[in-house]
Amino acid sequence: MLDWLRRLPPNVQGAFWLVTGGFIFTATSAMIRLLSTQIESVQTAFFRAVISVVILLPIIAAGKVKPWQSKRIAGHFWRTFMGTLSMVLGFYAVSMLPLADATAIAFSQPLFSVVVAALIAGEKVRWRRWSATIVGFIGVLVMVRPGEGSLQAGALVALANAATVALSILLVKRLSNSETPLMILTQFAIFSTILLLPPALWVWRWPDAWGWVLAVGVALSATVGQYFWVQAFKAGEMSAVAPFEYLRLPFAVFVGWLIWDEIPVIWTYVGAAIVIASALYIAHREHQLAKERRLREQQAVSIKPPSA
Repeated sequence: MLDWLRRLPPNVQGAFWLVTGGFIFTATSAMIRLLSTQIESVQTAFFRAVISVVILLPIIAAGKVKPWQSKRIAGHFWRTFMGTLSMVLGFYAVSMLPLADATAIAFSQPLFSVVVAALIAGEKVRWRRWSATIVGFIGVLVMVRPGEGSLQAGALVALANAATVALSILLVKRLSNSETPLMILTQFAIFSTILLLPPALWVWRWPDAWGWVLAVGVALSATVGQYFWVQAFKAGEMSAVAPFEYLRLPFAVFVGWLIWDEIPVIWTYVGAAIVIASALYIAHREHQLAKERRLREQQAVSIKPPSA
């Protein structure tokens, strides 16, 4: 069915997957916000977790993944704890802010990733990436404008979401050294269901029929969007494909205008442009550094004397 796509250059394939996934993620955010008029966002997150478990049950039953055999249960728990926290914060941010604002602030996640890499992972971050990170956070300040009395609780929640996503990514990278993506996904679905059950019961409200449609739509679209995101970076080079992720902002602007008649203020665009430019520069530098590391490794192998 997708033979026409496979005939395209790899980076074009990656761009297609990422742009399509970005539109799906925007639709997910819109459904989360619509559902927030009926139930709390933590309950929405619980529905997503439970439905993910249901989707994965046939795979577990077939023995393609055996979550009970993992030797890194503690690692999965802490990754899920941080990932679940970021998911709940992201859902609340979407429900509290205009769609475009929540999307734009979410783009600050690569900036937090630099801070996490330096302070927690112990990675050496040189002045170029620190400078880009500082400029990026200036862009965040432009968007939230704390000095004008316009700083909203939703903006703080969105920033907290971006920070926890960065921590979650670090934990996923550590797990991926020995765990398969399917194992990580399955453990996340199971543990997040357990973690979200008590707070979801605390604020529980039964949605109407439309609410159930939205709840199932959130779970399915988030899963499909994640698949498209993975396929994008599997097909193409990260440095070539990643910029297309920022097309989510015009998607969010359009959907916000279409459903809620929202038009972002000019500072959202200005701040988002600064953040996106900084994030792209950071991605470019990381790509360059990765190429230099691979080149040094290849050179070391080529000059290694043959064994006797």
